Amino acid sequence: MQTDFLTWIILAGVAAGWVTSVRLVPGWAREGWPALLKSVYGFVWLGFGLDIVLRFLMLSYNAVEWGNNSSRLVVLPVDTVSTTLAYCGMFWALLSAGFALTVRRPATAGPLWLTKVFSLELVYAAAIPMSLFCAGLFYLIDTRGSAPLALLTPLAAVAFLYIVPATIAWWDHFRRPGPWWRIRSTHCVVLLPALVHGWRSPYRENIVPLFLIPLLAALFAGRRPALRKLVPGAAVCFLAITCFVTTYRRIRWENARPEEVASEVRNAGMVGWFTGDFGSQMARFHSFDSMLLTVALVPRARAYSGRNVLITPFFRGFVPRFVYGDKGASDAGERFGVDIWAYEDPSARDHGGASIAPSMPGDLYDAGGVLYIAVGALLWGGLLGLVDGWKAHLPVFCAAALTALLSTHCAMSIERDFDHEVAGLIQISLVLIVVAGVIALARRRTADASVGFDPSLERT
Repeated sequence: MQTDFLTWIILAGVAAGWVTSVRLVPGWAREGWPALLKSVYGFVWLGFGLDIVLRFLMLSYNAVEWGNNSSRLVVLPVDTVSTTLAYCGMFWALLSAGFALTVRRPATAGPLWLTKVFSLELVYAAAIPMSLFCAGLFYLIDTRGSAPLALLTPLAAVAFLYIVPATIAWWDHFRRPGPWWRIRSTHCVVLLPALVHGWRSPYRENIVPLFLIPLLAALFAGRRPALRKLVPGAAVCFLAITCFVTTYRRIRWENARPEEVASEVRNAGMVGWFTGDFGSQMARFHSFDSMLLTVALVPRARAYSGRNVLITPFFRGFVPRFVYGDKGASDAGERFGVDIWAYEDPSARDHGGASIAPSMPGDLYDAGGVLYIAVGALLWGGLLGLVDGWKAHLPVFCAAALTALLSTHCAMSIERDFDHEVAGLIQISLVLIVVAGVIALARRRTADASVGFDPSLERT
């Protein structure tokens, strides 16, 4: 990828601003690196570093094999590369500013105070039934045509709530004295939905909760794993998940026979299978690539799309499809895959192509240029600040559950489109609040009924 001295100066400024902004993570000065994983902003911070800063360095070294095995990124003008990097830096600076403006404002837990209803007694009573129910929901919604379109998003949001009792159960385990590896069967069963979801929909983010839930529970319980062990362990887990997902996709999506895949694995050996085609694996992290192609084509070859992405996600987040059936779908990935990613491939443009993540700054730029990047970054940062600010007023186990519930969504937000991420954050939070409110109301009515049957009891 072509660069010049100015490009590297811009990169130095972006990297310095990104590193400095870690101080905004709540609890960073007191706890250090564990605070990153206890904050939704911290997950976005990690995502920006991997998707933009590290990806730029990778492409500057090898933009062909670590790109998409073509020279399209190599031939882009230096001005395009520098401008794209500057836009990414502006996006992060304003996102951090929006976060800083809202994170310290909440004086209460806001609408999240209802999550205090998730007591340990309730969690252990509901953990296994909830896990089995959510595993069934994942099986249902990941089967094409098995549920009406209007119910897919609410059912998916409910299914992800398995993370709440799972995280609290693991938190209770880690706060107790004794060896951490002595777990009960309950702690394994509560992770069953992640296995089912990964089996039916083989994406990394669907399997990661198997490892992320115990890790976050341990951190919130006061455990502090050694960083020299955690980083290599996380890298090995990430590589193993990537290899497993890639292999399983061949069986599920490409109709490869399991015997053939198993034979290839045996012939390649464990090391060969584990490392795989490193170049093709690195090409999957293409957030900066997507932003580069968008800036290169818009508005020179394609006009701004004019999509109202700054308002639509709030409407999509709060209004369910069964109330308003004409609500637009989140199809930014399909549009980007055809209009920009496959711009030089006429067959893909004419007959449709794969859904490709456009990156959040790229999606905002395509919709309305630099102004949309600025406003969108402030809005996304402000939402993250509200969540982290409200979370600070919750009991520690509720904060752990909320962080785990939103962690993968936030970590991948830099890669995906603004509409999907904002609407998704609102939908998941709204379903959590509604479910907590229903439970609180049911428990209150039960208590009222008990008082009515026994006149000797007094309300407190």
